[in-house]
Amino acid sequence: MGASKLSTANAKTIKRRATVIFRRDDRILFVRKRKAKWNLPGGRVEQNETPLQAALREMAEETGMTLGQLFYISEYEESNVIHYLFETAQSVPQEPQPCNEIADCRWFTVSELGKRNVSGAVKALLKHWASEMAVRLPVQQGSDAARAS
Repeated sequence: MGASKLSTANAKTIKRRATVIFRRDDRILFVRKRKAKWNLPGGRVEQNETPLQAALREMAEETGMTLGQLFYISEYEESNVIHYLFETAQSVPQEPQPCNEIADCRWFTVSELGKRNVSGAVKALLKHWASEMAVRLPVQQGSDAARAS
């Protein structure tokens, strides 16, 4: 098989997902399909769609919420899936409502997750998110990093 055919075959086996960690105070928004495990809002990145566009679309489709701003955290690959991880910590006046295939939306603290039926992939994503957040130290005004920007 030629190099171009091989890369095309690999591109088809890798899935791309946009995932949103929506924080409100000390809680994170989770969604659940009927008779399924709790998951973070998000879904497949469609052809000709950016991960950011997919994240915004999926939030609206699953929760009825239109978010104005998402922050890109990182890209995380596990089991032939590339997760584009976004975060928002907004005070949105509206509450999420289950839409389309979503049966329920709820806010959980990280400590409550052990008591919930949460997928292993979500636990791995949250662990990755926590490690990414730990390396993002705030820059003090007057520091060399602040002057360089």
